[in-house]
Amino acid sequence: RALRSSGDSWGLARQAAMTWQDAAAGATVGAGGSLLAAMVLLQRYLRRELKRPELVHAPLEERALEDQHLLQEVKLLLREYWPHPVLEFSGYISTAWSATWAALPAISTPGFIELVSLRDGGTVSLHWGEPPAANECGEDRVVLIFPGLNNDSNTSFIQDSIRHLRQAGFQAVVINYRATGGLPMTSPRFGCLDSWQDVPEVVERIFARHPSCTLFGLGFSMGAAILLRHLGEMGPQVRMRAAVAIAAPVDIDKAVEALESSKRKRALNFAMVTGLKLFMMRALLGSPYAERLDRGKMWKSLSLRQLEEETICRMHGYQDATDYYMSNCPKAKLHQISVPTLVVNSEDDPVITIKSLPIEEMRKNHSIYLAITRRGGHIGWGSGGLGAACWTDNMAVDFLQACMIR
Repeated sequence: RALRSSGDSWGLARQAAMTWQDAAAGATVGAGGSLLAAMVLLQRYLRRELKRPELVHAPLEERALEDQHLLQEVKLLLREYWPHPVLEFSGYISTAWSATWAALPAISTPGFIELVSLRDGGTVSLHWGEPPAANECGEDRVVLIFPGLNNDSNTSFIQDSIRHLRQAGFQAVVINYRATGGLPMTSPRFGCLDSWQDVPEVVERIFARHPSCTLFGLGFSMGAAILLRHLGEMGPQVRMRAAVAIAAPVDIDKAVEALESSKRKRALNFAMVTGLKLFMMRALLGSPYAERLDRGKMWKSLSLRQLEEETICRMHGYQDATDYYMSNCPKAKLHQISVPTLVVNSEDDPVITIKSLPIEEMRKNHSIYLAITRRGGHIGWGSGGLGAACWTDNMAVDFLQACMIR
């Protein structure tokens, strides 16, 4: 019995040892597979995702000497692009992240809000941030920020941009368009793509407060389109020294058409329209001008085109959405932009498809620098975990500073 018991114990011990060895071998194989997969992903990230942004610009030999220096500065700035390996893995992921970030409660930068009564009876506001923390040049440098659709001066990433500009020595001020940012609707118009028509009066107010300032522009999405259209309309008479347009719908009709081209795009379109109904229409429906609209058709709208035809086109006098887009499209005035303008768009932007950009027309204007990144989605550029600021904020600050010494 003792021998049998000893043999059984030996067998159990041997079996346990073999089981442990099998488990160890399995763990080793699993770890090796995971390491290999990680190496493959890292190689893909380094080779494809860290690709330097494409810079589109007029031929170097056709540029003046100062423009050549600025072009080299822009090329150096683009080397700092570092997409986040997770949040910027695809355009939809980074766009969803930026939309979530924008919806989060923001801590407003100390400052004050100035109401601006326009000549036609409309009302906009200027949300001034507190004075800059430091200004090495000792100059009064003001950046006018143009928010995008469904955004205002209290949106999280707009507030972050104010702080980053302030830290770099700029005074930041955000325009809240008509009937946005809590403003009442005091005229039969509200903030949309044709808000570029209000910008000259806003600029006058800024110079009335800061007569000797150097003024710059910074626009996001719809705000970028408004900024570009203003620059083109004013041409050489524009009072801005330079501008940065981020995720800009330069050809609006093509951009909206692309949002209707697939099931996934239409779902994104519907999400944007739902947010627009909740964000912007509250002021409209509570105004004396609401009776001009067919509320049933408005609430049943499933796309931007449908909603804008039932609201903006009715209120502002456009024949249809196409007339509205064509009347306010920056593309028509690109050739008249006369100050250094950096335009930043991403290849994987699901809202403003890269195919909608009139790249060759932008290349013809020596004042336009178009940077196209591989990743970033729609205003979803991060810092790759290597910095406190969004890459586009850093890019905008550096570009505007370079234009100061131009």
